[in-house]
Amino acid sequence: MVSDKNQPSVTSGASGRRRFFAAPEQITGTEIQLSNSESWHLARVLRLGVGARVEVFDGQGQEYEAEVLALESGQTRLQIIRKLPDRADSSLALTLGLALARAETFDLVVRQATEMGISRLIPFYCERSLVKPAGAPASRQPRWQRLALETIKSCQRSRLPEISPPQSFGEVLHGREALKIMFWEETRQKSLKELANSIPPPASVRILIGPEGGFSAAEADQAQAAGFTLLGLGPRRLKVETAALAALALIQYAWGDLAE
Repeated sequence: MVSDKNQPSVTSGASGRRRFFAAPEQITGTEIQLSNSESWHLARVLRLGVGARVEVFDGQGQEYEAEVLALESGQTRLQIIRKLPDRADSSLALTLGLALARAETFDLVVRQATEMGISRLIPFYCERSLVKPAGAPASRQPRWQRLALETIKSCQRSRLPEISPPQSFGEVLHGREALKIMFWEETRQKSLKELANSIPPPASVRILIGPEGGFSAAEADQAQAAGFTLLGLGPRRLKVETAALAALALIQYAWGDLAE
């Protein structure tokens, strides 16, 4: 659970009620126990009291309308009033493999990718990564999880994407997705439009976005050998954060729920 010091903002749902997060183990029967951090936001920041109506989501797709029962020593107890209809998350299971980049760039992509409906984010190291395996990246995983939680509150998602610990390039190539794509600026062999017109809609997709220096030719060969299709994102060189957002938007438009 996130600490009280660095809290995600609490935003309103479609009904106008404030939205809070409670993990499944905090929900028992008809009651919800908010964490210290969420209780602090409810009582101290938003100044909501007993009887206030709020929305609570568990990060796994379930949401509730609830009423504040009690505020006790920093703990908030809620009474479930009703189960809310499932929010429309994308039916496409979309995994983003993202080469580790500068902290501010990676943080931005975490937020954008969460908004775009990814199911899983896998940070990885590769040949031209500016961020190396030793040191800070593993310690940033809780921050990435907090950013994702903050983002799903504001974008009205109810499912929290999984964020994996950093992996090697060889490890990120392994996955059971129906379709695997590496976006590589050196290829012009096939466009996403041509690919989408030539295959049935996949239920799951894994995409790889490289570091600031791009993937090497050897890594492209390794990915192809592991079953990845190599695609480009047009004639212009894109920054990491731009490439990731463009790729996710194109994939969600082709096979997901973007522009439905």
